[in-house]
Amino acid sequence: MCCRLVRLPSSAASIEVPRVPPPAPQLAPATSPATGSATSPATSPVSDNGLPQPATQSGATDQAPLSLATDTSASNDITATIALLEAAVKAQPGDGQSWSDLSNAYLRYAFRSADPSYYSLARDAIERASTLLDNSVKVRITRTHLLLALHQFPAAEREATSALQIDPANFDAQVALTDALIETGQYDSARDIVDKLVDQRPGVASLSRLSYLRQLTGDLAGSLAAMRSAVSAAPADSIDKAVALAYLGEVQLEQGSVTAAKRSFTQALELYPGSLVATIGLARIQAVQGDQRGAQALLEQFTALVPAPGAFGLQAEIARSLGDTTAAAQADELVDASVELLRANGSNVDADLALLLADRGPGSAGDAVVAARQAYADRKTIFTNDALAWALVQNGKPADAVPFIEAALATDPQVASINRHAAVIFEAVGDTQRADAAARKAERNPTLRLAAPPVG
Repeated sequence: MCCRLVRLPSSAASIEVPRVPPPAPQLAPATSPATGSATSPATSPVSDNGLPQPATQSGATDQAPLSLATDTSASNDITATIALLEAAVKAQPGDGQSWSDLSNAYLRYAFRSADPSYYSLARDAIERASTLLDNSVKVRITRTHLLLALHQFPAAEREATSALQIDPANFDAQVALTDALIETGQYDSARDIVDKLVDQRPGVASLSRLSYLRQLTGDLAGSLAAMRSAVSAAPADSIDKAVALAYLGEVQLEQGSVTAAKRSFTQALELYPGSLVATIGLARIQAVQGDQRGAQALLEQFTALVPAPGAFGLQAEIARSLGDTTAAAQADELVDASVELLRANGSNVDADLALLLADRGPGSAGDAVVAARQAYADRKTIFTNDALAWALVQNGKPADAVPFIEAALATDPQVASINRHAAVIFEAVGDTQRADAAARKAERNPTLRLAAPPVG
């Protein structure tokens, strides 16, 4: 998929957001967790659920003082909190602090339920809080979290910047700005902030982002070291620990350490069964080791809880690798439905959708190019360049893809999927030297051998 999850939030409770925020494939109206009343996916009352966190990888994904727990007790806690806050703002509509707290509660519920209609609810609550709490840094940071969750990264950068203009030393705002800078391709600026954050507070939030930036700029060993430090810094048996372990597993896979990655993913899921990163990582390992049925079972169990496009996309990929075109088509339909729900609630999924469509092969390549060009127009990053290059080569235009894959490789990202795309593109234009070099890097991660869609 595209951009990694934006890592871990700066607060004690973390959020992990997939490269494409988790959607809900059902097309029925959403229901308020507190009141049970129906709400429209695109417009909603005063309850909302969004996916804060810079994830991201989808992400990942991160930010926002939200709990990611999916067990019943946590669910009851969040719904009870929402009920209390909804009652509070109904009794005192001018209580800006309650509106602000309600927006955060909606974001928590959105992440856990993967119901994108809660984006709209969170947005409504944030706007009410904003009108009542003029120049509130907390409200601006919450809005930044929502924008990051919706993959509206340029807007998130502006919002985080405005928070820092009020409070230049605010740690949470600096973390949020870092995520926005990474997701808009401003890696040097992001690294400047992260280095300062690590010096000030060497914890999970700062170290996980340092790890990601190192990975995107050619330092895989440094990325692994920083992510191990992030795992060590996380409280035992916490959601932060689970999310850090999942990201550690991703870096270990990129290094080719399959056994270590499998252990990290398994430990992450023991702490937090709702981890998209860990589920996808473990499923890919199972599939490439020959247990495709086990991988599908794991994904089916997960999507029953969190209907995320990335998980449906992997189901389709595994089905294609088994020659099961019917199951692949069904999974593709779930991807499309969940993406449409995300879009209806304000999420920008163009880069992620482009890769999902391109991975289906030449038949979907035209639509992939359209989505990739839209993403590229919005922001110029390693991942939007890669998405456009891959869509173009799948559309039978390898020569047109070359400048975009070259741009994607400019910082030497240690991301196997990008190097796999580069190998295919360079091979298609007869540049065997660069194709071989990219293939050697891609082969470090054996889970990419799962399926190789035909090139147009």
